[in-house]
Amino acid sequence: MLKKTHLAMGIATTITFITTDNMLIAPIALVGSIAPDWDVYLGIKHRTLTHSLIALLGSSYLLFTFNEQLGVLWGINYLTHLLLDSLTKTGVPLLFPFHKKYQGLKLFKTGGAEDLFISLILIYIILSAIRK
Repeated sequence: MLKKTHLAMGIATTITFITTDNMLIAPIALVGSIAPDWDVYLGIKHRTLTHSLIALLGSSYLLFTFNEQLGVLWGINYLTHLLLDSLTKTGVPLLFPFHKKYQGLKLFKTGGAEDLFISLILIYIILSAIRK
């Protein structure tokens, strides 16, 4: 999926779970929706360690120790990234490094029409939620 799709999903997820008493954690939690793609900045092969359950659970637990709500919302956003990427032809290695097979539905190409369609649906959901 493209970054804009991951961000749209992160915004939709965050506005669903955020409350007025935890608004300060929203921007940090939103980063969870794009964090798996930081592998390119870390010098790690794309869609390996950062696209695994170990990275999801480890990063969520680390943040949870600082702020429980942040850890949970980060984890949800991170998970949505993995779920969206599992829809693409490549899939994701959820059990990396123990099992390097890429799993997922593998339905379409990153950046294809389906990716754009999902982005548009998410933007519609976000705008509908904001207007309420």
